[in-house]
Amino acid sequence: MLDIRGASPGLVDDPLLLEVGGAAPNAALTWRGRFRDDDGFVWRAAASTSEGLLTAWIPAKPTAGPVAALRSLRPIDVDVRVEGTDGAASNRTITRRLMDEGVRARRWKDAVAGTLYLPSQDATAALVIDAREPKTAMAQPAEADAGGAIAAPPAVAEPQAAAGLDAAPLAAALLASRGVLTFVLTDGSGDPLAAACDRLAQVPGAPERIETLSAADVGVPPGVGFRGEDQRAAEARGATWDALLARLGARPRATR
Repeated sequence: MLDIRGASPGLVDDPLLLEVGGAAPNAALTWRGRFRDDDGFVWRAAASTSEGLLTAWIPAKPTAGPVAALRSLRPIDVDVRVEGTDGAASNRTITRRLMDEGVRARRWKDAVAGTLYLPSQDATAALVIDAREPKTAMAQPAEADAGGAIAAPPAVAEPQAAAGLDAAPLAAALLASRGVLTFVLTDGSGDPLAAACDRLAQVPGAPERIETLSAADVGVPPGVGFRGEDQRAAEARGATWDALLARLGARPRATR
């Protein structure tokens, strides 16, 4: 009889660090995971190790959004199952968090609009994530210049960039949980990026240096389901996320 061991609580971007009791040494095991997002869509994963589930999430139905809908930032229950080749199996439900206790989210609605995510302790860094919707070709038609030539309209946002916009609040909540004072900029007038940096500098305890990144550059954090990428791309996403955490001096992800 198999037995899943190890609590493996943590944030959504932390690997599931679980072990199995009752399995023969070097036994071939299959790990499976399942969770339901805020829109009711089920996301599933299968891997040969529990850690591998983190980069294997895919939606059970093609009608799900490109990124798992977790906008409520509520903890999610992940159903984990391990199976042996002899039919033995074990199940466990593990709760994972998008935002640690003590992290606060506050909306700004003046010269700059967006949401501020305040860490529960002194911030290691400050970051503005530019998540403003890009102008599309439909919103801004091509126009003729003075010589009569037609300029090409701006390109519609690429899927990766659009996924970054969807995931920006999730990334900000996770970064704040790891000690980074983070603001997600969604709108503003004049030079909203500069205004957001000025406002962020006035937050008590804000670090002197404030970094800015586009939502596309921040990307989708590991552990968040992202439809349409292969395993290699998902693993690269994890490495990119770890590099960002290190750059910001944030608390790193869990490892064995």
